[in-house]
Amino acid sequence: MKLKMFGKKSLSTVLFHSTRLIMIGYGIFLLFIIISLIMNNFVITEANDLQIHIPFTNSIIKGDYNPITFIGISCFLVFYTSFFFVLSLIFKTFSAEKLFTEEAIKYLRWFTILNLILPIAYAVAGILINNGITLDDIIPGLLHVGLGVFAAFIATIFKLGFTLQEENELTI
Repeated sequence: MKLKMFGKKSLSTVLFHSTRLIMIGYGIFLLFIIISLIMNNFVITEANDLQIHIPFTNSIIKGDYNPITFIGISCFLVFYTSFFFVLSLIFKTFSAEKLFTEEAIKYLRWFTILNLILPIAYAVAGILINNGITLDDIIPGLLHVGLGVFAAFIATIFKLGFTLQEENELTI
């Protein structure tokens, strides 16, 4: 059986559901951390580490007990929740009957902005808060900027495709 790339019962539909599940996972994890902090459901060790026990597992979330750590983790989870949400919207538009739509162009632009602006903002915040950033911070940011540039090209291609599709429909 050959799997189609676009339309119903296609790879884009599978990817829509997959990215939506990943987004839900990041969102639940973010809510869990926020609720744990609000309800004071955590332990602070002698080394000033924060530990949050994850229910139904023997695992813990562990990190430095300071505001910068909370801000960093929250920004990371918000970014990737947003990232996978917008990506799932793009795959959802790829599952539709018409491929070149204003909706697809809009979501591709959102994806472009998300991947271009947020990594740069993260780098600036890292420099301001930590007085510098490490290579471990730069590499994912560069990958997202590259993804943003690629998404900008795809959005432009979709805009041209949408224009041609509309002109073709007017001709018929």
